[in-house]
Amino acid sequence: MIVKSVRAGLAALAGASLLAFSAPAMAGDTTHEGFVFPADGSMKIVVFRPDVSVGSQKAGGIIEPNADWTETARTNIKAELVERAALMNAQLQFVDELEGENAEVLTEYRALFEAVSGAIFTHVTIGDSLATKQKLVSDPKVPGSRPKKVNQLDWTLGAGAAKLREATGADYAMFVFTNDAYGDSGRKAAQAAGMLGCLIGVCVIVPSGIHVGYAGLVELSSGDVVWFNTDLAMGGDPREADGAEKRVGQLMDGFPLRPGVVLPKAPG
Repeated sequence: MIVKSVRAGLAALAGASLLAFSAPAMAGDTTHEGFVFPADGSMKIVVFRPDVSVGSQKAGGIIEPNADWTETARTNIKAELVERAALMNAQLQFVDELEGENAEVLTEYRALFEAVSGAIFTHVTIGDSLATKQKLVSDPKVPGSRPKKVNQLDWTLGAGAAKLREATGADYAMFVFTNDAYGDSGRKAAQAAGMLGCLIGVCVIVPSGIHVGYAGLVELSSGDVVWFNTDLAMGGDPREADGAEKRVGQLMDGFPLRPGVVLPKAPG
């Protein structure tokens, strides 16, 4: 059941990226209200194997996975995450997989996180608000201003996520997902033809390419999602080292670091 939900959520997340061609880019980070890392720097974060997919988009819109591109992109993204670990002033542990029963636990909660991410994307990033996930907030800069409803990051994987804490010894778990599809020559030709049609008053918008990603942080003692960041029009080609640097910079934008610790912004 969880796996089916995950696939549906990921399909919606990737498919929704097409909206980026007809509407303002949907992106942004959000942090659980009141969340801060402990001041003593004792937090340990486990970063699981990045979920990376890269392929080509055919003329008809079908996505064809490319194993070589995917492996190269995953390697580059992981290397960039490792590069940034020292800058985060935290104990980061990079784990591709776990063993035995712990492997099953990781598979279950990785899938659950992806499903929850789909909900956060829909109800926070896009703004299809849920009344139970909103809070009235007044503008402190405007005394007496009328309170406005603001979406909150109020999702959890449940207390069972503590199993990952027992398996890894970490306080938090980070999940990373990116999905890229590059338009092939046929897709680009279809896009060009659609644009030429505008000259005679028959416009057919044919988007070429999908570039979507998210990163999230889970507090393992409670299972609460404490930070989430997503972008439907991500930059940087993760198949290249420089592109992976930009991609990871965007994925980590808004990460809730302790005061005095600042991650570099995405280049370009």
